[in-house]
Amino acid sequence: MASDNEPRRAAAVCRNCGTAHAVRVGPDGEIRPIGTGHGTECTCGDGDLRAISDDAAVLEDANASDL
Repeated sequence: MASDNEPRRAAAVCRNCGTAHAVRVGPDGEIRPIGTGHGTECTCGDGDLRAISDDAAVLEDANASDL
C-alpha cells in the first residue's frame, strides 16, 4: 500500500478537449498525465485536468463486476 506522501494513480479527463488520461496525483493534489511528455498539461496544451477515479476505485469496480 502506498503512503500518503507517494503519488497515486487515477484516471482524469481534460476539461478543454475531453481526452481521458492515466495520471498520477501527488500528495499536494497536482495531477500529472503519465507518458505524454507534457508535464501537467493535456496533449491539447490545456492544464485543466479533472480526476474521475483513483486506482482503488477502479480495482473495486473490476472485482465487483459479473464479467
